[in-house]
Amino acid sequence: MVRSLPSSHPTPPWQRIDAKRIAGSSLAICVHVVVLGALMFPNTWSPPAKPPRAETIPVLVEPLPPVDIPPTTPPPDPQPVTEVRRIEPRPIVETMPVPDIDSTPVFEQGEIEAPPVVTGNSEPTDFNPGPPAVMTLAYDIAPAPRYPRPSLIAGHEGTVTLRVLVDETGQPQEASIENSSGHRALDQAARTQVLQHWRFHPAQRQGRAVAAYALVPIVFSLP
Repeated sequence: MVRSLPSSHPTPPWQRIDAKRIAGSSLAICVHVVVLGALMFPNTWSPPAKPPRAETIPVLVEPLPPVDIPPTTPPPDPQPVTEVRRIEPRPIVETMPVPDIDSTPVFEQGEIEAPPVVTGNSEPTDFNPGPPAVMTLAYDIAPAPRYPRPSLIAGHEGTVTLRVLVDETGQPQEASIENSSGHRALDQAARTQVLQHWRFHPAQRQGRAVAAYALVPIVFSLP
């Protein structure tokens, strides 16, 4: 049987493997490689290069042909505004003519006018005016009444005939509706106007002023 025996001669130092020495050498080599790579980079930082600008190409645009625009006429001058005043219609007052009465006494043949008897009182004591009668009286002051506004808006028309009692001084004392116009506002306006603003020539009887009634027509008419 053959077996190997250990050698009695020791291994020389240069043939021995030193792990620590190998590791140190490797580390030194790595450090030198890193330093060499760092030295290869530039020392200063430079900004990145700008991208190239797009090239602009000029485009020629042909002008449009001129368009004929018709001349505009200037606006007409504004017409002056004239103020229009509304003229209220005035009622028409129909005046009754006063008949001419001949006061000259007429004597038949053979009659002689007796001379007047002069007494202490010149006025006869037996004068009796009697009850007021309807007579035709002349107007002294007769302004037309105003048209009532509601009747004016509604377009009412008509003729009012008043029966007016006039005293011896020509002052109206009473006024009643003899014939209505058909509209109460027109009747009332005519009655109020006559009582407040009208004056008459009083009636005469035997040379003296007496009270009498007068029929007064007042017409309300729109233009």
